[in-house]
Amino acid sequence: MRLLALGVDHRSAPAPVREALAFDGPKLAQGLDTLAESFPGSEFVILSTCNRVEIYAAGAAEEVPDAEALREFLSQFHQVPVEQFAHHLNIAQDEKAIAHLFRVAASLESLVLGEGQILGQVKDAYQKAVQNGTVSTILHQTFQAAARVGKKVREETGLDQGKLSIASVAVDVAKGVFDTFSDKTMLVIGAGKMGDLTLQHLKALKPGRILVSNRNLERAEEAAHRWGGLAVPFDELLLALKEADVVISTTAAKEPIVTYEQYVRVQHARSNRLALILDIAIPRDFDARIGDLEDVYLYNVDDLRAQAEQNRSRRQKGVDPATAIIERETAACHAALRHQRHAGIVLRQLGDHVDAIRQREFEALCALRPGLDDADRKAIAHMMSRFQNQLLHQPRATLRSAASEPTPDHPPHSLLNAVRHLFGLADM
Repeated sequence: MRLLALGVDHRSAPAPVREALAFDGPKLAQGLDTLAESFPGSEFVILSTCNRVEIYAAGAAEEVPDAEALREFLSQFHQVPVEQFAHHLNIAQDEKAIAHLFRVAASLESLVLGEGQILGQVKDAYQKAVQNGTVSTILHQTFQAAARVGKKVREETGLDQGKLSIASVAVDVAKGVFDTFSDKTMLVIGAGKMGDLTLQHLKALKPGRILVSNRNLERAEEAAHRWGGLAVPFDELLLALKEADVVISTTAAKEPIVTYEQYVRVQHARSNRLALILDIAIPRDFDARIGDLEDVYLYNVDDLRAQAEQNRSRRQKGVDPATAIIERETAACHAALRHQRHAGIVLRQLGDHVDAIRQREFEALCALRPGLDDADRKAIAHMMSRFQNQLLHQPRATLRSAASEPTPDHPPHSLLNAVRHLFGLADM
């Protein structure tokens, strides 16, 4: 048995290399088909995301392509010279390949530690390979185990707890202030990239209304159209603040655009309803004293960044426990694959051994009873075959179960050795 993982990721290769090797759209199915045609008898899964492109190959040692063959495949399929990407490739074999996949699924290899998207991408890559018919026993077991390990790491280590970007931390802050958003109005001040990114995250909370204000009304209208909101002229900002329950301010103004005195009047007009202001502009858009007002929560970019750093430190503490889980699960998966391979060999040997005995005894019976007609011979042969299958059914089931899910009561090596000794089968 052999398992090989080969590819590039955000650490080993720049974006242009990853993009040149990506299997986007129909290329994924085409790539799997080409691999299956080029290397019959092997199993393949292709994992292609914005941060990594990896090929997982498995099968009998003599059938699985080596790293050089997969490099050549990537070069020919994408029409990219090998020398442009060869030195960026990561290569892992057998147990190390399993460990790498488990680390990927657990997001230890992600650009953002603990991000949740990669586990879904691993599952999706596996499902597409299944649909393409390029997966068999080894990669079935390996990728199903990877999905379990990824989930286990997230559940037991806290690796995914707490957001790491300012925009996503803003969502956590908003959820901590308000229980529901369907009756809330969100106001975005500024139509730049940061405002857009923050609004993209907050939009998932499904607010009742979205208002966008910008000095350039045309840009405000474009942003409002993108997010299903309403543009507000900048000279009507104070009116919009009276309606807004959540404010995201991201302008490039050189001094505050909302003074303490102005917001005192705004909050009075709001009947002191609860307000959340996320001032992520540099310099600040809101007078810092506004945060002292009753029922006003004011967060600036430093507050959000500090929370993101605390979350990052918390996630980092989960790396060692996650690594320990992956090491245990990798060893278990690799052992199970070895046991399954050995069990398959023993089961074939056992079947061949008993087939030979059955055939020999059948021929001896026919020689002793030359008067048997064809119908009798067929009936006897059928009965002997059924007897053989019934006799071997439980030993076969026990060996398969022990190989796939070893337990103290059914250690694979002990059972395999016992079967070999009991039936006089040759050692592997």
